[in-house]
Amino acid sequence: MRNKSIQFSAFDLKTWRERFIRIVLRVASILGVIMISASFSTATNTDRVLFIVMYIILLAITLLPTGYTLRAYLLLIITTIVGVNAVLAWGPWADGSLFLLSTVVMATLLLDNKIDFVLLAGSILFLITLGLLSLNGVFDVRSPQAPPLDLASWGVYIADFSILGIIIISATNMLKSAFTKVVTQMQTAFEALDMERKNLEHKVQERTTELETRMSQLRASALTAGVIAETQEITELLNKAASLISERFEYYHVGIFILDAQRRNVYLQSASSEIGKSLIGRSFHAEPDRKNPLAVVVETNKTLITSDLDRTNFTQDPNFPLTRSRMILPLSVRGTVIGLIDIHSDQPRAFSSEEAEIIQTLADLTAISFDNARLLDETRNLLTQLESNTALQTQRTWSKFTSRHKSAYLYTPAGVRPIFARDKQTNADDLYVPVSLHGQEIGRIKLKKRKGISNEWSERERDLVEKISYQVALALENSRLVDEAQKNALRNQMVANFSTFVRETLNIEEVVRSAATELRKVFDLKEAEILISTLSPQQSEQDS
Repeated sequence: MRNKSIQFSAFDLKTWRERFIRIVLRVASILGVIMISASFSTATNTDRVLFIVMYIILLAITLLPTGYTLRAYLLLIITTIVGVNAVLAWGPWADGSLFLLSTVVMATLLLDNKIDFVLLAGSILFLITLGLLSLNGVFDVRSPQAPPLDLASWGVYIADFSILGIIIISATNMLKSAFTKVVTQMQTAFEALDMERKNLEHKVQERTTELETRMSQLRASALTAGVIAETQEITELLNKAASLISERFEYYHVGIFILDAQRRNVYLQSASSEIGKSLIGRSFHAEPDRKNPLAVVVETNKTLITSDLDRTNFTQDPNFPLTRSRMILPLSVRGTVIGLIDIHSDQPRAFSSEEAEIIQTLADLTAISFDNARLLDETRNLLTQLESNTALQTQRTWSKFTSRHKSAYLYTPAGVRPIFARDKQTNADDLYVPVSLHGQEIGRIKLKKRKGISNEWSERERDLVEKISYQVALALENSRLVDEAQKNALRNQMVANFSTFVRETLNIEEVVRSAATELRKVFDLKEAEILISTLSPQQSEQDS
């Protein structure tokens, strides 16, 4: 769903007044025609001229592009003239007071320079003056139909006009003041809401940017982790880890340190920058040292983040003068630190806690991959040693076996017969296939085709003979092991029988005689001698 910005339109008093005066002028233009038409037949010539002139002025300020101030003052002047003319013609008996009060109200709504009080005071002063002149016989209303005027009529009229004018103007000003205050509060509230909306949008934008950065870092971490996990050679693994972290997280230097077997020294094994590569092999003591951030991480097994803005913890490395932020992460396997990842950035406060968590996860994977590669190398070395030992033992065993057994057999049309002397003649058409066991040759198969058959051996025939040779080797080895097991069983049985006989015999001479007899039988000896004496053989011969 798409977010839409909320727009708050502030109340503009000037705009409202311009719209209001245009409405008033249009309504007055329409009503003016009606009023002039209704009173034209009974009006005097002077009134007719006055009405026509004022109506022309009203149409002019209504239709022509006129300034607001000029329109307001002309409208007030027109209504004032209409009101004064009505009072002069009818005195307090006509609607002159209505026009005068309308003028005061419109002055309150249209202007802010206290002109409404001036108009009200002027209107009251005009009525008082006109009443005094009328009571003294100096002035008389123009309309012959107007009722006679006395002091009570003028007094009540002027009092009513004054009270009503004061009430109207006071109420109007109070309403205008309250309305202005409410409008100001609403505008302040709208501005606060608008500011809050902008702040929220800014925070949402920051959060979105942060999430996008975090997702980008997670993607980079996943891709880097995949490449590291697929690498099984230690040197290549460390080089890829350093270069990928530097490239995908945009750090200008990443170095990887590894502890030695005695955990006394830490050596720089790989680096992403050219300066770092020239320092490969550099070491430092892993002993606790608060001034060395690398030693602190080895000791605490915790990530360390420093910046040049924090002078208390930041230590400038002279080999990397551009560094402004530094993050050192432990490479741990089963809770034991085996190395460090040293990351340098040329930006202040470049590392956040969230970023440290992502890189630490990558560091843990690097440590596990390194340990697995190391174990794999050790396993390979052990397998190589085991194969070498097995091959050597096989060579010794079968060399000893073949020295005692000259086993060779030849198949002929007459049957299979043993061979006691090797045929040293070789023929290029014969097929020789070694009988190998654990990489050691313990025999050989020699094949010769019949006459009249092609002497060439196909690849399929060679492969079949090699498979037979391998099965022959396994069968020979199994036969030898069975023979050896039988001999061991025979020896163990002999020892057990002899032990039983000895335990059942109490005569010393009988024990010695029986032992000599058994030894001669078992080993098929010419003679067997058992001497009971504390003297050495040399001393016994000298005594004899």
